Amino acid sequence: MSHLAALFATPEILALSKLVLAIIAGSVIGFERYQSGHPAGQRTFAIICLTSALLTISLAPGDFTELMNQPGAGGSRIIQGILQGIGFIGAGVIVRDGLTTKGLTSAASVWLVSAIGILIGTSEYFLAISGTVLTTLILLTFKKIYPFRTRRSFAVVEAVFAKDAFPTEDAILSRLKCYGFNVTRIAFKGVKTNEMQIKADVWVDKDAAQARAQLALDFLKDPEIEDFSIEQIGE
Repeated sequence: MSHLAALFATPEILALSKLVLAIIAGSVIGFERYQSGHPAGQRTFAIICLTSALLTISLAPGDFTELMNQPGAGGSRIIQGILQGIGFIGAGVIVRDGLTTKGLTSAASVWLVSAIGILIGTSEYFLAISGTVLTTLILLTFKKIYPFRTRRSFAVVEAVFAKDAFPTEDAILSRLKCYGFNVTRIAFKGVKTNEMQIKADVWVDKDAAQARAQLALDFLKDPEIEDFSIEQIGE
């Protein structure tokens, strides 16, 4: 037993155990992102966490506090470089989809998992494990409470009216209000063919999907509207 204990106490085995722990921590957080269909999945998170641990184990021996309190030390510069460089990967998972921005949670998770890898590499196991557990709880539990939260749902409504149809602003506002929409901004645009276009930024605080569907059906039945779009903004 003493020989086995001595084997696991060697620097090589200790370093290997840190790398395995980094892979596990990254995989746990990445699994939720993968299951949710987000750009950065389980392998990406595992590799990021492993890379952070590799750099801090091999190039920055010492605990996290010691390294960060020595501005001139190589370890401090390595940690700062990891956290700065990981921003490029985080930016890569942020996707612009029309008026909606997606991937912000994944980008934040990428940044956090790199910090977990650094903590593992510098033997801060309690913080690393605590960070892994708490991050996983945030990703899993916050999603489940979304349906129970009251939240404004924002959308952009655009419509092209038929030639010589000129509804007033009050008429448009009243029409949108019938379906529960609150208008924050409205713009009019005219073209030389005498077709008027409107664009309105709106929000509704309940039954958003139903309100959008009813408005779309109303627009479809209206002979004065030639074309329209109702695009949700946000998650």
